[in-house]
Amino acid sequence: MNRFIVIGLILLPVFLTGCIESAYRAGAPVTERDRPSTQPAPRPMQAQKRSGPVPHRVTDDQEVQIAVYTPPPRFKARPVTSAAVFDLMQAAERQKNAGDMTGAAATMERALRIEPRNAHLWNRLAQVRLTQRQYGQAEDLASKSNALAAADRDLRRDNWLLIAKARRRAGNMSGASLAENRANYAR
Repeated sequence: MNRFIVIGLILLPVFLTGCIESAYRAGAPVTERDRPSTQPAPRPMQAQKRSGPVPHRVTDDQEVQIAVYTPPPRFKARPVTSAAVFDLMQAAERQKNAGDMTGAAATMERALRIEPRNAHLWNRLAQVRLTQRQYGQAEDLASKSNALAAADRDLRRDNWLLIAKARRRAGNMSGASLAENRANYAR
């Protein structure tokens, strides 16, 4: 007997919801008589030319200021690397500054063997290849860096600018302008 009472109490709200008529009828047009009488009819909004916050009338006595959305500042992401890769990156930078591009490329490739999914390493190797006038390889390496960059918009923008430089120096002007457009889009 108790079991039937419990089931009845559980199913009672389900049966009662079908009996309640909703004020909202799906597909029915809203007319003026459907509108509550306590609310005044909305007034049409007029376009306002202002440079600051736009006032939005809530009631006759109160105004709310709506400010323009400004995104939070972006912080430049630093590559997370192991100590060995960090040392190799510094050594490659010293070699690059000394003019030893072949040694810098070899050192960067060694770092990439340790961390092959590090997008910053691919970008730096692409910069070295661009300096060595190996434009096709620089473009490929920057594309690889873009594939690994994920949400690092600054790195992706740098890669697209590097691709644009490589294409321009190789004589592909239309490809360079496309890459520059992608760089502006990556901001």
